[in-house]
Amino acid sequence: MKGIIHVFFDLDHTLWDYETNSRETLTDLAHQFDIAQQVSVEKFIAVYEKVNEKLWHKFNNNQIDREHIHKYRFPQVLRKLKIHVNHKPEDMTHFFIENCSSKSGLMPHALETLHYLHQKYPMAIITNGFPEAQRPKMKASGLDAFFPHVVMSETIGYRKPDLQIFEYAMGLLGAKPHSSVMIGDNPKTDVRGAEAAGMKAIFYNPTGNRKSITEWEIQSLNELMRIL
Repeated sequence: MKGIIHVFFDLDHTLWDYETNSRETLTDLAHQFDIAQQVSVEKFIAVYEKVNEKLWHKFNNNQIDREHIHKYRFPQVLRKLKIHVNHKPEDMTHFFIENCSSKSGLMPHALETLHYLHQKYPMAIITNGFPEAQRPKMKASGLDAFFPHVVMSETIGYRKPDLQIFEYAMGLLGAKPHSSVMIGDNPKTDVRGAEAAGMKAIFYNPTGNRKSITEWEIQSLNELMRIL
């Protein structure tokens, strides 16, 4: 990919291993809040992931706000599982955010790839995640060493795929759209959003199960060392 001067990354599911980190946290949560005594941990996690995915889809489409996610995520999970626990949902939410955000797991080859790119390009994170979660994730995982700028939708008031969040991020680095590239796992918020802002985009599709949507696609982060 020629002509690239600035590189932008999504955080969750792209660099920070949300699936592994959240499953470890949900396992602890199931035991801490007496859920594992009523259903299997595997079933709890499976239901949680389905509920969470639907809520985040609505969030990314500006249909709900973050308070809705925090308030209704665990009640929906418990209702679908048809179980009752003697704990407040907000306590479960606090436990999940605090403990999950302290996890350091990264996607395969993330560190070696970032060490390579960091020597060549100014970089920034663009995320729709919440500040109280994203900042601890960056510190715990060591990602903060590579990214002096973390652009969060909750801070600036625009969510991916809104082109204004990409324009804001580029402005921080003094970047131009034609010489900037966005790397992320979400076809709509990362790829289509960046392209709408005039940037190039690389679709991170680690399972290979998602439909190809752009010219540049990778299944492993270390492929970026060949492309960039």
